[in-house]
Amino acid sequence: MATVQLADIYVPVPFNNAVDRAAIEMNRFAASGILGSNDALNAAAAVGGVLGELPFYNPLDVSAEPNYTTDNPATLAVPDKITSAKQVYRRAMMHKSWSVMDLSIELSMKDPFKAITDKIGQYWATIIQKRVISSALGVLADNVAGDAADMRFSIATDAVAAITDAERISADAVISAKQTLGDHAGMLSAIAMHSVIYSRLQRQNLITFIPNARGEVNIPTYLGYEVIVDDSMPAVAGVNRITYTSILFAKGAIANGKGAPDVPSEMERLASTGNGGGQTIIHTRKSEIIHPYGFSTVTAPAGQSQTLAELANANAWNRVVVRKNVGMAFLQTNG
Repeated sequence: MATVQLADIYVPVPFNNAVDRAAIEMNRFAASGILGSNDALNAAAAVGGVLGELPFYNPLDVSAEPNYTTDNPATLAVPDKITSAKQVYRRAMMHKSWSVMDLSIELSMKDPFKAITDKIGQYWATIIQKRVISSALGVLADNVAGDAADMRFSIATDAVAAITDAERISADAVISAKQTLGDHAGMLSAIAMHSVIYSRLQRQNLITFIPNARGEVNIPTYLGYEVIVDDSMPAVAGVNRITYTSILFAKGAIANGKGAPDVPSEMERLASTGNGGGQTIIHTRKSEIIHPYGFSTVTAPAGQSQTLAELANANAWNRVVVRKNVGMAFLQTNG
């Protein structure tokens, strides 16, 4: 049987479609609805430009009493104004390539096309998840620095003494975190956490599983929230203890716009490398907007696109809506 070559399976359109499909299917934030497709951002990502504005209308003022009618024709009602504002987003242009040697195992499989597109899709799913988490952490950093930490509940300390249950994740702690949203807490649907936190809840038999819509996969839940386990979630070592950050999310808390790079993928042959032995490389590109709803991007990055570290910086974001309209809440614990 002849050895399968990358050139045998690489046909750009089906290859790109398969990678995109795998990247979406393997992204837990997309599958849970936290990372929600936004028509306006999709349109913006499809055209040129790095920065853009996403306008929105502010909610009506429900604290104001209604007018009480009278039979006096001289008494005129004064209408309230519907005010608008804007969020500023930034597009990220990304690239990653692999050599045939990187993909040699996949090329030897029974279905090398699916094996390779799944592997590349998994890479991009992981990168997008990291960008979602980093953006949320930038929101937290901005919230602590500029909004009196009104989105965070923390029971973590760096004390020398042994960690107590009062400093670990619990139902009470999660409920206190969701209460930062007040009567809007019902919008929360999922919680992202580090595997250490997840393992603790497993040991206590507090994780329950529900089948997905097709009955194919069991989804872990805690207190009714879908659980997303990702070790990109912060585990910050202090002098004495580690502080773990878990995040409660609403569906659509992170808006997503997918662009179309001019050349989403291409194959390159470098004949001169290896002293003439040559090398084949597959290139892939993504153009995406990952934007936490209710915030504007503020500080310009060093390059055109924000790195993970830049997304997580307090200076990256500024909240432009009231706290109750942001579908995120943060919990910090020592375990």
